[in-house]
Amino acid sequence: MFFKWWEVLLVDDEPDVLSVSKLAMKDFEVYDLPVKIRTAGSKAEAIEILVNAPEIPILSVALVDVVMETDTAGLELCEYIREDKWNKITQLYIRTGQPGIAPEREVIDHYDISGYFTKVEASEGKLCTMVKTGVRQFLWSWYSLALNNILRNIIVANSREKLMENIQQVHSGMFSRVSSGKIIPLDLFHLYFAIWINGKIITIAGWDWKTAMELRDHLNQLEGTALSPHRDKYVKDGNNLLIKIGSQPSKAEIYALFNMPCTPPDIIINTVFYNAYTSMSIMWERLK
Repeated sequence: MFFKWWEVLLVDDEPDVLSVSKLAMKDFEVYDLPVKIRTAGSKAEAIEILVNAPEIPILSVALVDVVMETDTAGLELCEYIREDKWNKITQLYIRTGQPGIAPEREVIDHYDISGYFTKVEASEGKLCTMVKTGVRQFLWSWYSLALNNILRNIIVANSREKLMENIQQVHSGMFSRVSSGKIIPLDLFHLYFAIWINGKIITIAGWDWKTAMELRDHLNQLEGTALSPHRDKYVKDGNNLLIKIGSQPSKAEIYALFNMPCTPPDIIINTVFYNAYTSMSIMWERLK
């Protein structure tokens, strides 16, 4: 994964609730990355953070109180995130001290949220569950949108030159725009990657060419995990990940090399990553 930490937003008008929650989550990690916690005491303060903080378009999880400035301020904030900010991947959890004002079934039926719990239930264990499962679901959504972006750019290419240009754009642009369309500073991400097609390097970031080539060749010598009977495989070695698509009559040979603060779960590599680079490999051969 290219993130350096997970952004979590706590919104509640009770300072003690924010303090206790922040303290309970100070040492949380998901996939070996720390949780970075922001707090807001009202809907208005939360919106100010969402508008002005450049990292917030990669907000993983928000825990939102219902009753703040008004009886429905928290629900309105969720609508703002989903509709006004067009953010469909941040995992939103409602927690309330007054469940009678916002009954669980009604809230789940009418708002695009991930979960609901009362403040009485908000133990350290419950917070841990919400944040960790929320980050995992956020990650799936983020990579799925990234894959969709890659596939769209592959499909519209009408030449190898255009495909190469689109590959270069998508591997840098996917990090800055994937969640909400807002530009995010790239230094918020850990960007080390290189892509080769039929032996030609197409795009590179973080490494110099020689270092990337040496690392690719080292990883390629390792057995790794087979992805198909046709020499497709991936290799994980520490924080380094290599995906290889073997050459066939209908597919170009592709090497995709990454270094990440922590590597994605195998299921994401087997599906999202593999499908993206297989599609790229097939399209390259079709554009002879």
